[in-house]
Amino acid sequence: MRTIETVFVSLTLALTALGFVGAYLMHFPPPLSVELPVEPYESAFGVPWRYLVALYVFLVLLGTAAIASAGEVLHIKEIEVIVKDAVVIAILSIIVGLITIAFDLERIERAGYATLGHANPTSVMYWMIMFYILELIFLIVESWFYFRSDLVKQSELKGVKGAVGKILSLRFIGDYIQNRYFTSSALNKLAKYLTTRDKSIDSEVARSIGIVALITAVLAYSNLGALFAASYIPLWHDAITPIYFVVTAIFGGAAILVIATIVTSWATSSKEKLSALPVLRKILSVSLAIALLFTAWRAVIVGYPGVNNFAAISVANLMFGSYALNFWIVEVLLGMVIPIFLLLLRGNSIKVLLTSSVLVIAGVFTYRFDFIFAGQVVKNISGLSLPTPPHPFELMFILGALALVTFAYYAVYKLLPMEVEHAS
Repeated sequence: MRTIETVFVSLTLALTALGFVGAYLMHFPPPLSVELPVEPYESAFGVPWRYLVALYVFLVLLGTAAIASAGEVLHIKEIEVIVKDAVVIAILSIIVGLITIAFDLERIERAGYATLGHANPTSVMYWMIMFYILELIFLIVESWFYFRSDLVKQSELKGVKGAVGKILSLRFIGDYIQNRYFTSSALNKLAKYLTTRDKSIDSEVARSIGIVALITAVLAYSNLGALFAASYIPLWHDAITPIYFVVTAIFGGAAILVIATIVTSWATSSKEKLSALPVLRKILSVSLAIALLFTAWRAVIVGYPGVNNFAAISVANLMFGSYALNFWIVEVLLGMVIPIFLLLLRGNSIKVLLTSSVLVIAGVFTYRFDFIFAGQVVKNISGLSLPTPPHPFELMFILGALALVTFAYYAVYKLLPMEVEHAS
């Protein structure tokens, strides 16, 4: 186990470093004697939205936060054992997703000035950014209440974990107030709360914030879909797109939670979290079936001949042209059809459930890229365009971003109380 852990840490850190190198080279490309296949900028060769946009959509549309909040709001006991994992994964994926889009947009330091001084409430993109920022804030606050009592207990330990527990639980503030003997009753109550464990209060507050987080998450997912649907790009301009984004976020989040639950249970030799798998299996099965139906109807409605020639060409290219292999084999067959049959026939098997979830993530990942690029084949912001291969710097960044999320999740497991017996 120690050898596997060492290899895992070394590999994820190496890939993360590679991603930062790729990000640097995208903005400061070195002089090369050999010309690279495509320029690394998003506007190169008439394709304004490239692979980093697709990666951003993939990362921020992993609906683990919605599943966690819904489980808490509906008092689903099986979900409660993985709430911490779900919230942590959501926070990490959104943060790395926002970093990804920041590198793509460039000059992100202007965001505060534009948002505070020149906000445009009629812009769909403005609300997308606002909803994701609000979701991230709500998730961080919600997770603090989920972790607080366990962090107070962890603060009693020595070493790094004890220090982390004391800082993140804010117990050092409570200790400071108690040592100064303030006469204010409000301060003394705050000090008592920060230095003692009270799961009943923490759970109640976290559940209340979870309701707001759930609403914000659904608004963020659907608003991201609306950003594409509101454009004049034929393949994207569809009222079903926001709903479809919500559905794909749900089964993508369920698949990620299945993988995380099985892998962490194996790594920690603990089986308590496996009790969440039956519920996750149901969520995954139902949402996949809905997504398959939506996929069929979107192809018919958007690509129906005679309604919109550009849309028909885009759908034809997706289904029978440049992206046909991705669409039929990876998205539909491997990403939806085979997992549905596996889950219905042998979904109680952990190996089958894990295999199905991995296939689903591969399908979702491919769908995000196909959706971005196939939509720009016949018409985009700058005119006509052709499919372009990923630039080496883009591939470096993609690998680094995914490795960063993975390593950060591992680090959280090492530093925070993620075990089931302390779940809220």
